[in-house]
Amino acid sequence: MTSALGLLMVVGFASCNQNEDPKYKAPTEFTINTPALQNQILETTGDMTSATTFNLFASQPDYGYSAVCNYQAVVSLDPNCPADDESIANGKSVLLDNENPTSGAMAIKTYLLAVAANKMAGITDETKFAGSILDNGPIPMYFRAICEINGVEGSRIVSSNVVSYNKVQVVYAERKPGWIYICGNVQTLDGSATNGFTAPAAANQAVYDANWRLYEPEDKIGDKLYVGQFNLDPKENGGDTSSVDNASQFRFFTQLAGWVNTYSLGSNEADFYVVPITEEVSNGNFYMGEIVNQGLGNWGIHTAEVQPVTIVVDVTGLNIYVSLGLKEVTFAGRTPTFN
Repeated sequence: MTSALGLLMVVGFASCNQNEDPKYKAPTEFTINTPALQNQILETTGDMTSATTFNLFASQPDYGYSAVCNYQAVVSLDPNCPADDESIANGKSVLLDNENPTSGAMAIKTYLLAVAANKMAGITDETKFAGSILDNGPIPMYFRAICEINGVEGSRIVSSNVVSYNKVQVVYAERKPGWIYICGNVQTLDGSATNGFTAPAAANQAVYDANWRLYEPEDKIGDKLYVGQFNLDPKENGGDTSSVDNASQFRFFTQLAGWVNTYSLGSNEADFYVVPITEEVSNGNFYMGEIVNQGLGNWGIHTAEVQPVTIVVDVTGLNIYVSLGLKEVTFAGRTPTFN
């Protein structure tokens, strides 16, 4: 009896612990793994459309619970790879976007690595690149990892160690406005093309590149704030707005890899889940909502006619802003104003 009672108490205690609310704690350890291919040639590219990536792997910081974290890398030509704000601001180090931002298995475009190397070396055109240290053969580049919980102040932690790729073949590359893709019930402004949820696949690269991009403004290059203007393609619903399925819907992709969540930015994790925003954008108002990284849900607006719309997508802050009409967009920090 005593043994059975003791077992019951242990089980009950364990169950109680599992039901406790998770509590945040500041992590004290965070590391980045030495690349397995650190002594092999790592080729970069000057083509910003290239999807070629290289990998860095970071540990999961202990936040006290299984938190959804955002991971970035920082690169430097300095073996100490300083990751403080001042070093990044003065160009001694550069932040590198992770193609899978919520994963410690970071995939980073080799194009961005080339851009960073040229920036840190003070090279601004191809003439300066010719004969420079970058042009004279492979160089070592040094990395740390950064992790934080979006919206949680003080959660940022930088890896305590530095790793390197020792033979990076750098080419000349300059940063140009980036883009993401829209997919859904949208038309081009001139009405010459309709998306209709065309598969976001490599086979459709040309049509997506020509018609379905949101771009970074010239004064926001590198900020991952994307602006686009399209026409909503109305559905033949007889005016029935009782169902979100009758709304014109859309979501976004950062790369064209098919109907997978890896590069999808949606309203919800569930595929084709619809968040209706018709009321929010009516009467001259605009909608602001959260984006689910790797989410496959859509946003939906009921419209009985072709309706122009201006959209801002903040990939870093994971926010979306939508306003009906063709609006001029200005920014105060990362917050847009529709004029």
